[in-house]
Amino acid sequence: MLLMYLPQWALAFKESKTEIKFIKGTYYKYEVRYQYNKDKKRTDKITVRLLGKLSETEGFVASDKNLLRQDADRLPVVDIKTFGLYHLFSTLLSAEIISLKASFKDDVIEKLLCYAMMRWAYQSPIKRVANYHAHDFCSEHWSKESMTDKQVSATLKFMGENRQAVVSWMKEQLPSSTTKNSFVMMDSTHISSVSEHLGVNARGYNPSHDFDKQVRLMYLFAAELNQPVYYRLINGNITDIKSMSLCIKEMNVKNVVFIADKGFYSKANIAELKKDAMHYIIPLQRTNSLIDFSPLRKVDFKKKLTDYFKYQERIIWYYTYQNEEQQFVTFLDEKLRVKEESDYLLRVKSHPEQNTMDKFYEKLTRFGTLTLNYDLAESLTPQQLYEAYKQRNEIEVMFDSYKNFMDADKTFMQDRYVLEGWLMANFLAMMAYYKLFTRLKKQNLLQKYSPKDIIELSKAIYKLKVNGQWKTSEITVKVKSLFKKIDIDYLT
Repeated sequence: MLLMYLPQWALAFKESKTEIKFIKGTYYKYEVRYQYNKDKKRTDKITVRLLGKLSETEGFVASDKNLLRQDADRLPVVDIKTFGLYHLFSTLLSAEIISLKASFKDDVIEKLLCYAMMRWAYQSPIKRVANYHAHDFCSEHWSKESMTDKQVSATLKFMGENRQAVVSWMKEQLPSSTTKNSFVMMDSTHISSVSEHLGVNARGYNPSHDFDKQVRLMYLFAAELNQPVYYRLINGNITDIKSMSLCIKEMNVKNVVFIADKGFYSKANIAELKKDAMHYIIPLQRTNSLIDFSPLRKVDFKKKLTDYFKYQERIIWYYTYQNEEQQFVTFLDEKLRVKEESDYLLRVKSHPEQNTMDKFYEKLTRFGTLTLNYDLAESLTPQQLYEAYKQRNEIEVMFDSYKNFMDADKTFMQDRYVLEGWLMANFLAMMAYYKLFTRLKKQNLLQKYSPKDIIELSKAIYKLKVNGQWKTSEITVKVKSLFKKIDIDYLT
């Protein structure tokens, strides 16, 4: 029977989410949980498991099964732990970690960081985090107790349920300057979802044309920082235009520019953007009748244009004009023009049924061109417009990395809030990925090393206990030199 009034000595063992029962002359302690019953319209108390028994002389005596469970939950003793990952990840995100701990409880953030790092390094599902955590040096700093899949799921759910706090933290990551180069670009991607319980996944358009159930992710990308600064989960059947306005309101950010890809332009889409007072840079397909190619048809067009700039050791010519009360600028990349002409002429020889000389002459003035339609809050030079559009490639690199490197093109999550937290962990992982990408790019190392290469090299750097003290494993001169170039010499 359940004892309504416990003796004083037994009352000391009564804790939250536990109950004490008196059965056949002995007090037993049970773990309980509470669950709302929709049919009865009340909260039911559910007994989870027996924890042990109580006696006035011996106190609490854990049951054999509970002792085994406690042993399983205890962090195993490991004297050799991966060290490079923790230091690489924590250094890349050093500022973000400080701000996260200022916004959330340490134990929540430490579990989130552990999972984000394991996603970053191993594309780990939740069920494998405990093993990775126990064998990585992060367990000496983050979540020093063991981590279970339930704890990770609970952490992700907590983050997902506290969207407002997450958004407040993301706002802190925005650049404080207000220069013309500090604008924020916007784009989206889709993730396939096989869940039947999310409620936000739905069949919708995507570039793969597979029309599977999906969710959409909207991202803001800070041009000045060269990294993502915001994400938002959107129903899979909602279009970008409908969701962009709400994203901007949620972040309360200025200088947001939607940089579209080719194929987005239409009068209807432009009208929607203007209706929501959205600023944009949109490329036009070369066959669009709004493009004025007449300046390029003149033999001495360069004498007429006179305007050009240098971009990545290339000369880019340009001219601006208006058409149907819209602003346009057409660019000509001479190096690209020569390449496209040559490629087409080669196809005339190899595939004459599809490529003809008549079509070649028809396309001649279009080769090497890029035309942008734009509406911005602040005036930019044509060179700044061109460079802003080219930064869209970096957004696409991020999305490709997100799906390929992070193995995040599909989700099996069944709980909306756990999915939101999963996206937050992936967001932190992508921030670390992009910071590493930027360091490699700055040192002109991307032709030899990808971020994944650096992460793999980091996995080979260990800490091992020698006479009770942690010592760093040996590192080759080549690896040491590489890390130093990207300011990761702290690993030595």
